[in-house]
Amino acid sequence: MRTILGLLLIAAPALAQRLSQEKDIRLFDERVAPILEKRCLPCHNEELKNANISFLDRDSLLSGGTLGPALVPGRPDQSLLISALRHEGELQMPPGPKLSSKEIAVLTDWIKRGAIWGTRLHKQDTRR
Repeated sequence: MRTILGLLLIAAPALAQRLSQEKDIRLFDERVAPILEKRCLPCHNEELKNANISFLDRDSLLSGGTLGPALVPGRPDQSLLISALRHEGELQMPPGPKLSSKEIAVLTDWIKRGAIWGTRLHKQDTRR
């Protein structure tokens, strides 16, 4: 009985971490990716790459474009993306109508949770 209890105590943190990661991937695929697809990717994609940044993969957002990294995982307050979406500085995105406060809250929460990338968006493999 102690052995089973011991194994459960050892496995519990790993299971909790996996469940949290799966939840973060779902958040991206179901709530974040649709916002990026609709409001960011028309200009920030592999073909246009406005401001030298694509929103098709996490690495591109982390390395950033002409103004630096678009996001800092865990730190929405230091993420250029959130500042631009809130229209807090000179850079105000997207052009046209501002994102709703609900959309900005989704993206802020995603960054706060570590900006985990899901499976819905990715660069096309151009190797032939």
